[in-house]
Amino acid sequence: MKKSRVIILVSILLLIDLIIKLLVSRYLEKVVIIDDFFSLTYVLNDGAAFSLFASKTFFLVLISLICLFFVLHELNNNLDDKVTTIGYSLVLSGLLGNFIDRLKDGYIIDYLSFKIFSYNFPIFNFADILIVVGIFIVIIKEILKERGKRNEVRSK
Repeated sequence: MKKSRVIILVSILLLIDLIIKLLVSRYLEKVVIIDDFFSLTYVLNDGAAFSLFASKTFFLVLISLICLFFVLHELNNNLDDKVTTIGYSLVLSGLLGNFIDRLKDGYIIDYLSFKIFSYNFPIFNFADILIVVGIFIVIIKEILKERGKRNEVRSK
């Protein structure tokens, strides 16, 4: 995949994330979409997933930088594999969206709230979805690649 297409994809996804967070921060408090299941809830998160490392902004910025460099390295080394490139592009977009929030404000804007079987799932955002889906794509692609290698060895 061409670098220019990666840059366009990452830019579009990052812009979507930043626009959603801007709108949420200006206009949203709480909107129940489906009773006892899904709501939009404006939350400022100064930690990581599940509120880990709350108020440890410097540490989280440092971890984000390490992750950003790793993803950029892997993205650059996998441009010939379209699926892997898309996966890493999603991860990069999400990392950048949350990284910008953390650098700018010291927290991340979260707003997607699910209650599943009376369990309040941690509130998250579009950038988090990009990261999880991107990682999932890369992992599945690696598993399939390994299976292909094993099948190739068996057939010899």
